[in-house]
Amino acid sequence: MTEAGGSALTKEERVRRALASAEVDRPPYSFWSHFPGTDRDPAALVAQTIRFATELDVDFVKAMSNGFYCVEDWGVVIDDSAISAGGVGRVASTPIATAADWRRVERLPVTAPALARELRHLAALAGALGRQTPLLATVFSPLTIAHKMAGDNLARDVRAAPEVVLGALEKIALTTADFTRHALAAGCAGVFFAVQDADPDHFDDAAYARFGEPFDRMVLDAAAAGWFNVVHMHGDRILFDRLKTYPVAALNWHIGEASPSVAAYRQAGGRQPIVGGLRRDALTRCDMASVKLDLDRAFAATAGRGILLSPGCVIRHPVDIDFLKRIAALIAHGSVTAQGEHR
Repeated sequence: MTEAGGSALTKEERVRRALASAEVDRPPYSFWSHFPGTDRDPAALVAQTIRFATELDVDFVKAMSNGFYCVEDWGVVIDDSAISAGGVGRVASTPIATAADWRRVERLPVTAPALARELRHLAALAGALGRQTPLLATVFSPLTIAHKMAGDNLARDVRAAPEVVLGALEKIALTTADFTRHALAAGCAGVFFAVQDADPDHFDDAAYARFGEPFDRMVLDAAAAGWFNVVHMHGDRILFDRLKTYPVAALNWHIGEASPSVAAYRQAGGRQPIVGGLRRDALTRCDMASVKLDLDRAFAATAGRGILLSPGCVIRHPVDIDFLKRIAALIAHGSVTAQGEHR
């Protein structure tokens, strides 16, 4: 389908219409992964992201930032050596050794080296993409940042010195809010707000209400000028009922791996647009049968409205660009109908 007059939608128009749950010519789509080895070099990261986005002709771009840019300026040292083999980055050293160390966390200026580097990356990427391809800045929740800084010791410190940790979380939230405002000013359409600790294995609902949500909302208040803010609910036992209330344009979670399914969410009355629907493990395995099943389910539950197709989380390495092109072609060429039939 096309707009009145017969012209196809632009990428931004398609995304905006999907976020309004309006009729689209086809659902918008995107993919993302990590680029270890280049993601601390803004120019190299922009070039690699543009190549990736151009080859796949995505409708929007989630910044494929280094996942630890948000903690480096507080003195955390990172080891990314496992990423290229399908693993994840890890903290090699951190200044947070005891609960008392949280008192040393200060509000940082956006001119701090890693934050400034990330803002240069976002500004250059937004300029290279232009207005027609919306860009999401990757922004981590304050509690997620604290967990990246302290690892499993965070839970210990919350029990031992809750007020001290709360004070540090406020400083982290203020820093992240400042960064968010600058990211939007640099040309981002919104933020991909990654929440990685809102699950009972880390913080139950009552604990998250105290240590997570107030600081999340400080950052999201700073993101209010963005029109394409997305909350990413990371994990397989997410506090979905709490996070779904956040003031964002769309929800993203590990659909197919974590509850609810798209169908269950819609059947329960959920109307927020969804970014997701594709299981990242199927993308890494190049399992087309599973990808088609994911597409069938997404279309059956939404009739193609209010859905922006993407992975539920970052695609781990190895990433097969040719396989992703095949999926993009299915979507972009109208090979999937609202009834979930592959033509």
